[in-house]
Amino acid sequence: MGRALRIHPHAHPETTGAGTRDRPDRIGDGQGAPQTVNPLNAWLYLDRMDLRRYWPSEAPLPWEEFESRIKSGAISLDECVFLPPRTRHAFGIALHPERYLPLIPSITVPQPVAPDLFPLNEPGEDALVLVSANNRLTLDLLVTVWSHGLTRAYLLLVDCLGHTVDMSMIFGTFTPAKLTEALRSSGLAGRVKHRQMIVPGLTAPLAGDFRHATGWEVIVGPVCAAEIPLFLGDRWVPPEETSEGTTPPDGTAGNDRS
Repeated sequence: MGRALRIHPHAHPETTGAGTRDRPDRIGDGQGAPQTVNPLNAWLYLDRMDLRRYWPSEAPLPWEEFESRIKSGAISLDECVFLPPRTRHAFGIALHPERYLPLIPSITVPQPVAPDLFPLNEPGEDALVLVSANNRLTLDLLVTVWSHGLTRAYLLLVDCLGHTVDMSMIFGTFTPAKLTEALRSSGLAGRVKHRQMIVPGLTAPLAGDFRHATGWEVIVGPVCAAEIPLFLGDRWVPPEETSEGTTPPDGTAGNDRS
């Protein structure tokens, strides 16, 4: 049985306000650039985002110039009218994660939640399928990201004994067998007509094993949650689109299949 979880855009107050804007996290360039982090907050892998790969080749200015100007404040995303509105919104989340992501405390013990299926934005049979670990803080992070859009999805939490994704990879608790069991117990196969899932970027070494064990197509997603909207491309729907009469789409992802 899935747990009903209706996401309301911007419904998470911990993601807004002065408290989050003052945090010292910094995005990186995807090339191992250092990240300044408050030791009381969890490492969110902001330095692992490679935003250059989402920059359109036909853009009137190269990525390097855009990156320099956006960091200096010489240009805003609103001025980048050559980017589709969905892309501008997604870039906003990735470039300014301190405005969108919650403060996640650095906790060394597992924080388990039920390994269950969470419907996001009333998904249908074509909805995206996201997979992650059954950690409470991981769930909070993903739900917060999802609250800034209207894309329909199922979030499947695998029983990793309450570890975050990175710790579950270290301790070996995110396994093909656990993923297979999560699919079986959730009844997800009966809810969607496709067989495609997006797994966390840190589980990339297991992608082939996941595919073999489940029979599903496995897409390796980003390492950092702030990159997810860009990764989803046209499947990421900003909240303002429905106010203009646009129906949030279901559908499968089309980026970086592994």
